[in-house]
Amino acid sequence: MKMNHTKNLVLCALFAALIAIGTHIKIPTPLLPLTLQTLFVVLSGLVLGHKYGAISVCVYVIAGLIGLPVFTGSAANPTFGYIIGFIPGSCIAGLIAERYRPCFKTWFTGAVTGIAIIYAIGIPYYYLVSKWYIGNELGAKTLLFSFVLMPLPGDIAKSIAAGLIVQRLSVFFPESFTWKR
Repeated sequence: MKMNHTKNLVLCALFAALIAIGTHIKIPTPLLPLTLQTLFVVLSGLVLGHKYGAISVCVYVIAGLIGLPVFTGSAANPTFGYIIGFIPGSCIAGLIAERYRPCFKTWFTGAVTGIAIIYAIGIPYYYLVSKWYIGNELGAKTLLFSFVLMPLPGDIAKSIAAGLIVQRLSVFFPESFTWKR
């Protein structure tokens, strides 16, 4: 039991580091650059399960809040709501992976749902901070276009990638899935 606990904590630290690194990896696309941050967030839940996935994201968030340079902005930034959404996003992705048959469809669904949770928290937070703190109220069309329609193709691609990555990892490293034990 102690070996599994230690291994789980190491995997949590690994995913926290991957999320931090993914923040700074930008892939240029015609609409807007993709980062790998949300990919690693949903992968943490899919691989580690809901409990350890959420712990790994909490480690990332706490590291940023204490001043380590893992965020691209600050907690006062309107996009901080997305970072808050990472925790339940990872957790929900993990719950889906734990509860349903292990297959690409399950992992893709977990990733899409996790990202939808991130949107559901990040967009209202962005709107409220922009309106009340910055003084720049955004309209519904702007919010829908800028924060849903533009990033959606990239997030669907990341969800497909997450499903494929977990499919491969489950074959080659089945012992890494904390929720399978």
